[in-house]
Amino acid sequence: MSKVLFVDACARGWEVSRTYAVAEAFMNAYREQHPRDEIEELTLAGLGLAYFTGKELEYRDALLARGGQADDYFKLARQFAAADKIVIAAPYWDLSFPALLKVYIERVSVSGITFSPEPDGRLRGLCRGEKMLLITTSGGDFTHEDLSLYGTALSYLRGICAMFGVDGFDYLWTHGLDIVGNDPEAILRGAKKQAAAFAESW
Repeated sequence: MSKVLFVDACARGWEVSRTYAVAEAFMNAYREQHPRDEIEELTLAGLGLAYFTGKELEYRDALLARGGQADDYFKLARQFAAADKIVIAAPYWDLSFPALLKVYIERVSVSGITFSPEPDGRLRGLCRGEKMLLITTSGGDFTHEDLSLYGTALSYLRGICAMFGVDGFDYLWTHGLDIVGNDPEAILRGAKKQAAAFAESW
């Protein structure tokens, strides 16, 4: 049995989000294929997360200095570290993803929980995660673009996986939903089918 953490970073809400629709197809198929797995879902928009202020960083650092990793303040980081698989649903915004996801990652990036600095200056990952999956959608079509420029979300999350000790990174990216002449409903149907098929082996 695996622990699966599903992080919903879809700012528009599940009712209208195309990214969430694809992610939902993946998760429904995953549940069918892995009925014994424990799945936790986080809807970031409902957590009231805010970016760090100087005052809050002082509070956080003081907690860590006295070994307070078990404090409730770090519950999101402990949840992330305990997951065997992480699924993130986040739309493609401005070459990356909504700022709320970055805020969440800053909140789970905690020394002594998700990573540990080594004496030689390197970082050692402490997460038990086997792999992470990003599910994203975009209005434009970036399939022929340089992903080092247009796919910064991918490189960033790969780096986070390396830092936290998550072994693998995959992504499902649905392109072209807002291009004039395209059929967005047909594209979404195909994306959902692809996501469900991918869930069978993930």
